[in-house]
Amino acid sequence: MSFRIFEIGADSITGDEQLGSKPKFWFTRDSELWLFKERRPNTGEDWAEKLASEIARHIEVQAAEVELAAYEGRMGCASKMFVEPGEDLLHGNEILAGQITGYDRDKRMHHCEHTLSNIVSAVQRMLDDPAVSTQVLRILASYMVLDAVICNTDRHHENWGFLMRYEERQPGTYVKHLRVAQSFDHASSLGRELLDERRMQILQAQDGIQRYALAGQGGIYLTETDRRGANPLKLIELGVHQHPEYFCPVLQRLRHIPLEPIVDVVDAVPPERISETARAFVRALLKYTHTALSGLAS
Repeated sequence: MSFRIFEIGADSITGDEQLGSKPKFWFTRDSELWLFKERRPNTGEDWAEKLASEIARHIEVQAAEVELAAYEGRMGCASKMFVEPGEDLLHGNEILAGQITGYDRDKRMHHCEHTLSNIVSAVQRMLDDPAVSTQVLRILASYMVLDAVICNTDRHHENWGFLMRYEERQPGTYVKHLRVAQSFDHASSLGRELLDERRMQILQAQDGIQRYALAGQGGIYLTETDRRGANPLKLIELGVHQHPEYFCPVLQRLRHIPLEPIVDVVDAVPPERISETARAFVRALLKYTHTALSGLAS
């Protein structure tokens, strides 16, 4: 069974989206708000985003709902709005700037202070209750594990956050509520940037998939002195070593989730959206990352 494709009509468009680098706009469908993101030429950003959402569901990670979509012949994907009425999305850069002295919330590229250590420290400082901060950090750890499964390289400091709302308990008295936002924006994953000729070279090379999976550089750094972001799989190795209380429960859960349903979801992408070479590449990549991460569970 293939994934459905939303055909977007011009009369459903409600506005443009300012964040990000790709053409995108908001539209409504069945009284719900969705964000259309057009895929860039010669990429698989649309199917990568959709597969990431489905894989997240299979491995029990909270992620934005995504569907394949098209608008006037332009192919892309649609992501369902996850911010509830009355809530505000507090991005990671705002969280870190509020808790880590000197953190530059406006830096866009190569932000070496966006480290696992700083993320953990900021959350622990922001949330006084250790039980609550542990729960939150386990959720964030699950997002990093998802990144490692799909080789997502774009977990920068505006690609995670909290949802915040204020409840008025009595006139003039408000209580703040925070919850972790769903994982979102996974288009930079699953080898979506490769052309089929390169995919085939990697598939045919000895240890080609392993080398590809370990070459990617993500948006979270191991230390503030690093020049490049950490490989998503290497980041999980660090997490297991430094913060087993957050990462090990997620990895133990992943180890007991069968590989077959995760890999088989690739077959649901319609053939007009993904080539057979890309499909084979994604299947091989998921088999490698699932096995590698399952071996880290203790």
